[in-house]
Amino acid sequence: MGALALAGCAIQNPVVDEGRIREATEAHFGSPLAPIDVGPVVVSGDHAIADWTQGDFGGRALFERGAYGWMLLLCSGDSIRRAENLKRAGVPDFNAGWIADQLASAEAKLPPERLARMKRFVGTAADHEAYLKTLGD
Repeated sequence: MGALALAGCAIQNPVVDEGRIREATEAHFGSPLAPIDVGPVVVSGDHAIADWTQGDFGGRALFERGAYGWMLLLCSGDSIRRAENLKRAGVPDFNAGWIADQLASAEAKLPPERLARMKRFVGTAADHEAYLKTLGD
């Protein structure tokens, strides 16, 4: 019985993963001074994208599951929505295509003004310390 319980720990759970990715996104970008809205979140294998908006701006965060949980790889605007750019970031082919397709479907349901805020993130950044410092303490 104990072996079955332990075996269940290795089973990936999309609901749990989504919650952890939301928490990680809030931890990276959130601030008491600037609340963050996270979602949609799309998970495929060991990679995920979380959309986020904060005030007049936003972006998309690419995460990878590692030995210690979900780690932020990079943040970008519209460019990370494309499968070819996900592949360049290290996402396997199948997962990159699935994430791109599912994200497009989920984002089609978002209000245009929210999409416009995410589009304001120009370029790709792997280190957000400078961004976080702009939010203050």
